[in-house]
Amino acid sequence: MARKKYLELKLQSLSFERQTIRTCIDTLASHPSKMETLFQESSPYCELFHTVFQPISTELNQWMNADFEYNTKYPEQRIHKSASGLMVRSKSEALIATLLSHNRIPFRYECALCLGETTLHPDFTLRHPKTGAFYYWEHFGLLDDPKYVSESVCRKIKLYSDNGIIPSVNMIFTFETKSHPLSIETVEQIIREYFLSENTAA
Repeated sequence: MARKKYLELKLQSLSFERQTIRTCIDTLASHPSKMETLFQESSPYCELFHTVFQPISTELNQWMNADFEYNTKYPEQRIHKSASGLMVRSKSEALIATLLSHNRIPFRYECALCLGETTLHPDFTLRHPKTGAFYYWEHFGLLDDPKYVSESVCRKIKLYSDNGIIPSVNMIFTFETKSHPLSIETVEQIIREYFLSENTAA
């Protein structure tokens, strides 16, 4: 009886914590920061912040916000929300989307990409904030599943490579297992290396 009572109270506590977190995320998503206006090209502060923060150009901003063909399969799986309010399919994708937005990297989520007769939907299609060059980012989060690795991961890597989308050049792959989840440090390092380093803007 004591164990049952403990579990009931524990469940109530966890439910309350979950609801509190969801309320916090929803509140943040519905009240975007007014600081964003500082980075608009029409803002007198834009040039002052240029050496500290990378503003998104008008062209890349229009590309990011334009309509595009996206993955319509299994919309019920989009249950995780990034800090900007984007609904994605996993916590790791929400982390990536949040840090991309935070660092002002233009991107689209699950945008259609035609490779020969095959259409893929990379998790993220990105544009370099200075050069406008295209990059793609796939996150594989089920590496504990051998079938997923052989049928999805290996197939996609080969298909991308066969079509000139090369890992470490214009293709980013991240991986995780249940015991080794994707870390915020890893995502931050990738974003710095590919999009914020002076060496990548040439």
